[in-house]
Amino acid sequence: MVTLAREARGMTQKELSEELGLSPGYLSKLESGFMSPSEEIITKLSAVLNYPPTFFYQAHRVYGPSTSEFYHRKRKAASAKEVARIHAEINIRMNHVSCFLRAAELEKHDFPRLDPEEFDSSVAEVARAVRSQWGLPSGPVKSVIDVIEDAGGIVIRFPFKTRLVDAVSRWVPGMPPMFFVNEELPPDRERLTLAHELGHMIMHQTVRPEIEEEANAFAAEFLMPESDIRPQLHDLSLHKLASLKMHWKTSMAALLYRASTLGVIQRGKSEYLWKQIARLGYRMREPVELDPPTEEPTTMQDLIDLHCVEYGY
Repeated sequence: MVTLAREARGMTQKELSEELGLSPGYLSKLESGFMSPSEEIITKLSAVLNYPPTFFYQAHRVYGPSTSEFYHRKRKAASAKEVARIHAEINIRMNHVSCFLRAAELEKHDFPRLDPEEFDSSVAEVARAVRSQWGLPSGPVKSVIDVIEDAGGIVIRFPFKTRLVDAVSRWVPGMPPMFFVNEELPPDRERLTLAHELGHMIMHQTVRPEIEEEANAFAAEFLMPESDIRPQLHDLSLHKLASLKMHWKTSMAALLYRASTLGVIQRGKSEYLWKQIARLGYRMREPVELDPPTEEPTTMQDLIDLHCVEYGY
């Protein structure tokens, strides 16, 4: 718990030991469990790291990176310190959920485990199978967060304090599937990110080089089914991409990329539109007025309300 608190605050062992007035070796032994902290040290830890003393007496499990994170393209760009901080905060939030679930029963999750090899290596078929199992109608997914939480997952949005990591998903024994999302994401990117993480959750239990590409393909078919969107991707322009974004609730860039992967746009036209998108600064942020409505997670708030209202916490 000392390690989690330190990493969640973005501190190294050296930095924390200096703040506490302890030797780095002593702190290392403390974090490794070779020495037990005195009440005085617990009080100092509480003051420096801004966690209550009771935090350090907890005995929760700590989980390392999930399978998909070994190949996550965004994770490669983040520093080790940033990654450690995010993982520490995620572990703390998982501990929170674990405590809440002791006194609350969620409906059994409905997340399938599907291997693309069982579908002739067609990731699109996997996405279609999931949509079918969850009873999603044709066309756009109204709310990705609602779909995930209706299936028994939990979405938690919080500040990652970096734009280099969009989301992390976890599914550990005894817990529901959990999706941790960077609260700085615009709504269109959040939907695509959650669909990407959903692909990892459903398809990937082991590491292999192609899992990022498979998760991207899953997200594309899950949010923009080929049979529905293909006829709409002809004669694209920026104006038409903006109109399609309002309908499909995915970014103009995702729609243009989808048109390319489905082979319904010529390379020259695609390159021209990409240049226009770059010139207007849309690669960094598309116009706010085109954003789909923000989707709100509800399961975590329901758990909090249960404890505060019904149980009197």
